[in-house]
Amino acid sequence: MKNINGSRRYVFLTIISLLFSLSSVFAQTNWIKDANNPVLRRDTTIASLPKDLYAISDCWVLKEGNTYKMWYTGGGFNYPPDTLMRSRICYATSTDGVTWDKYVANPVLDISYSGGWDSLGVETVSILIDSAAPSTERYKMWYAGQTFNDYRYEIGYAYSPDGISWTKYPTPVLQVGAGSEWDNGFLEGPSVIKEGNNYKMWYCGYDVTVDGSGTDGKANIGYATSTDGIFWTKYVNNPVIVTGVATWDSIYVQDPHVIKEGNEYRMWYGGGQNDTYYDQQVGYATSSDGINWSKSPLNPVLQRGNPGEWDQILSSFPSVLNDGNTYKMWYTGRDLDPLPAASLDYYWEIGYATSEIVGLSEINTDDNGLIEVFPNPVTDFLEIRLPVEYTNGELHIYDLQGQLRYRSSVAGANNLQIDLTDFVYGTYIIHFQNNEKQLNNRFVLMR
Repeated sequence: MKNINGSRRYVFLTIISLLFSLSSVFAQTNWIKDANNPVLRRDTTIASLPKDLYAISDCWVLKEGNTYKMWYTGGGFNYPPDTLMRSRICYATSTDGVTWDKYVANPVLDISYSGGWDSLGVETVSILIDSAAPSTERYKMWYAGQTFNDYRYEIGYAYSPDGISWTKYPTPVLQVGAGSEWDNGFLEGPSVIKEGNNYKMWYCGYDVTVDGSGTDGKANIGYATSTDGIFWTKYVNNPVIVTGVATWDSIYVQDPHVIKEGNEYRMWYGGGQNDTYYDQQVGYATSSDGINWSKSPLNPVLQRGNPGEWDQILSSFPSVLNDGNTYKMWYTGRDLDPLPAASLDYYWEIGYATSEIVGLSEINTDDNGLIEVFPNPVTDFLEIRLPVEYTNGELHIYDLQGQLRYRSSVAGANNLQIDLTDFVYGTYIIHFQNNEKQLNNRFVLMR
C-alpha cells in the first residue's frame, strides 16, 4: 500500500526547502543601492599627489571579525619613486561597510619598477584568507599586472601575513593564450576560491585576434584549477561563460566574483554591450560544478544609474559578501566617458548595494487565500486571482530548481490566465511583489 502520509511529508519538505531557496534567489537578484553612494571616494587634492587621484575601482571585500577589509585599484601617483600616474592596489577598512578609512601608507601592492611584467599597472584583485597556509602566507592575492611594452595583462600572485605587506611571486601565474585562442589579448579580473586542497579561478580573457572566431573582439570568462595557487591548468573547453547575442552583455562578460553556498556556485559579473565606452552592469549566474553556468533571466541585476546620477554609465565589477541576513555588494560606478580633459569633476568611485535575504518566517505562504489559483492541479491554463489592492506589481513563477519560468508586470488587473504549454510536470511557486507586500502560493502541473 502506498504511504500517503510519507508522500505528503515529502511534498511538505520539498516546499519548505524551495521557499528557503527562493528567498535566496530573490536576494541574489534584488539589489538596493545605498543612499550614501559613493562610499569610497577619490582624493582630488593634486598637491598631495594622491594614489587615487584619477580613479578608484575594482574592489575586493572580505569581512574578518567585525572589520570589513577592502583592497581596491587606485589610479594616481606614488611619488617620489614614480612620476607617472599608474594603477596600484590600495587598502581600506570599515566597521559598517559604508564609512571607510584608507590605509595611510597606500599603496599596499605597487608596480615593478625594474621593467617587469607588471611594470605599468597592478589591479583587479581577488583575495582569500587561507587558514591552512603558514602564518606568513595567510592572505593570498591574485591580480592583473600590465606590461609596459605591449600593454597586455596577465595574472600574478602575492602573499601576506596581514593583508598589507605583500610579497610577489616573480612571474605571472596565468598567461594569455596563443594567437588563435579566446584569451590571446589579456587576462584580468580573477576570482579565486579554495575547496579542500584545490584552488579554483574564474577570470576574464579578451580575444584581440580577428580570425572568424565567435570570441573576436569580445571578453569572456574562463576557468582554471590549481593545487597550490601558483601553477594553474586552464579548463580545456574554455570559456565557461560567454557573451550573449543582441543582449545587454553581448560584448563583455568580465570581472566575476564567485562564492559557493551549499552545492551551488554563484557568480556576479560585469557585462556590457558597447565596445566604445564603459556601459557595464552586473549580471548573475549559477552553476552546480563551476563550469556549466546558467545566467539569470532577471539580468542585469544591478543596473546603471539614471541620467544625472553618479553611476549613470557604469555600475559593475562587483564584490559580494553573504553577511548574515544580507547580501552586500561593492561595485565601481562612473558618470562620464570620456573624462573631462582638464577637470577632476567626475565620478569613478566605489558604491555599495544590499539585498535582504528573506527568511522562511517572513514569507507569506498565502494560507489565507490572498492569491487564488485554480484549477490546482492544473493541466494547461492556470487562473490566478489577486486581491484588488495588490494588482500593481511583478508576478513571477519559479520551478523547483529556483529558475524563473514566467515573469509579468501586473497593472490594474486581478484576474490572470497563464498558458502552461511549455511547462513540464512538477510543482511551481508563484511570487507576487509590489512596494508594500510579497505574496506566494504554489500549484502542481499535471500532464
